[in-house]
Amino acid sequence: MSIPYEIIIEITKYIPFYLNKNILSTNKYFFRYYKKKYLKNVIYIQKTYRKYRLPSYFLSTNTFLMYTSYHNWQRIFNKNNKIKIYRYLILKKMNFLRGYPEFLLNKSCVINSSRYLIINDWIINNLPVSVMVRTRKNIFTFFKYNRITLREITNTGF
Repeated sequence: MSIPYEIIIEITKYIPFYLNKNILSTNKYFFRYYKKKYLKNVIYIQKTYRKYRLPSYFLSTNTFLMYTSYHNWQRIFNKNNKIKIYRYLILKKMNFLRGYPEFLLNKSCVINSSRYLIINDWIINNLPVSVMVRTRKNIFTFFKYNRITLREITNTGF
């Protein structure tokens, strides 16, 4: 005598999915049930990824801040959302960014200004001395804690 399907489903609600995934292969009813139940979550994750991913032309020199695509850039930048800009730079330009803090310091800040002294002090105290040891996290914390602006990034170049 077997247990009714409703009871089995009620029992499996309290067990994590990775522990009761073998129930999927028992028969077609459970396969359809779990497919319908978990496919909604997968589709939700896919839609949010598509919505918030950075396009490949994000900081392209051909389309960057041109008047014709102003509306498109407002949507992407979300009124100059710095975190998205930092993410793009770290993902696409990581090999170049290892030495970027010093490069930004020399190009965009005036020597002996307060901004120059603050960033220079932060680089000396918080970043590894060797450029090859620096990771994405180090570069991201540099951008975040020093509040590097889009203007400084565009003045410096990348």
